[in-house]
Amino acid sequence: MQTTVRTALVLCLGILLAGCASLDVTSPQYERSKTYDFTDKEKDKLYVAINDWLSQSSNTQEVDVEFTDKEAGKISAKIINRGVSCGPLEDFYLTADWTFDVKDGAYRVRVDPLHVDTNARRKTTSLNEKCGRKVLREVTRTMRGLETHIVNYESF
Repeated sequence: MQTTVRTALVLCLGILLAGCASLDVTSPQYERSKTYDFTDKEKDKLYVAINDWLSQSSNTQEVDVEFTDKEAGKISAKIINRGVSCGPLEDFYLTADWTFDVKDGAYRVRVDPLHVDTNARRKTTSLNEKCGRKVLREVTRTMRGLETHIVNYESF
């Protein structure tokens, strides 16, 4: 009886692992780069608004600003979206490099997903396609949050 149960558990584990085929989060099928037009906004004010958003975002996600150059309108940050629940067992984190190019009237943001980790182990893991899409949707939500922040930013 124990052998049968053990065999069944091993078989279920094998099927589960096969179902968690690796999702390539760097695949070109995911939107990585987007340009937002704010024709009435100056470069300096957009730059300040993005920096403000990054500082406020640290309450809901891990943000590490790696490079800023106000004159050139460049900002680089590593952002970790935390705790995206994909199933009964674990939450996932998505680590991505965000690069901002700011000019008068517009900014471009490029998101390069680096890897997905699990909450418990904080190491690279595989995701099934459905869960991977859910994790990457967090990037889109985060981009929309930034756009909303800039629209509502008080210093304009």
